[in-house]
Amino acid sequence: MKVFCYEDNKVNEKRYLYESLGININEKSIISFVGGGGKTTSIYTLARELSSIGKRVLVTTTTHMHMPKDYINFKGDINEIINRFKTTNLITVGIKDRDDKISSLGEEIAITLIELCDFLLIEADGSKMLPLKAPASHEPVILKNTTMIVGIAGIDSLSKSIKDICHRPQHVCDILGKNQCDKISEKDIATLLSSENGQKKDIEKCDNAKYRAIINKVDNEELLYSAEKICKYLKEKDVQAVITSYKQNS
Repeated sequence: MKVFCYEDNKVNEKRYLYESLGININEKSIISFVGGGGKTTSIYTLARELSSIGKRVLVTTTTHMHMPKDYINFKGDINEIINRFKTTNLITVGIKDRDDKISSLGEEIAITLIELCDFLLIEADGSKMLPLKAPASHEPVILKNTTMIVGIAGIDSLSKSIKDICHRPQHVCDILGKNQCDKISEKDIATLLSSENGQKKDIEKCDNAKYRAIINKVDNEELLYSAEKICKYLKEKDVQAVITSYKQNS
């Protein structure tokens, strides 16, 4: 894994994702992840980092997410979570759904979970495993006391057509002013990550929530150059960006 932060007009490699995102490890936080191209991987990378330094971390969803091998199928008993924290610092909790998915506990229960942990990490929308998306009218599902929203985009969408690479392609076209056969550029990725109709949607409903962008799947030097261009566009929109590669030995 490699993580970079764009700061002082250049790309600087960091050791930890939480460091790059500017997370205060001494404050309780609710962090919601939206977009496409690596939400689940980013969530569990951050969860493992935080749990490894002694923080109690809960992972859940306000929509649906892929079911990990070890999770709590929540049936209303908070004590099950409390007891599990006696033996581990990282717990995934949700309601078993169709196939290999877990679904939301409901917003009322989800809000109470922060009382049980130090960090509540939430997958707040879906992307059908595609690297780019724009939210529908019912998305994302962001808790009102969220402290940070992280918008994610996969750089593997570059130079591919909107219709082939985007979830909700018409919504993407509406934001970018393009048609579905047009190809994605660096500026397009930055626009989706910085638009209030894109990954910043509904951030104003949270009290002082911070926003961060992750450009993921930056697995070689050529892609790193493109990611730096995206970061420059994002800086013009006052968005702090992080570059990630979760590829082994990249």
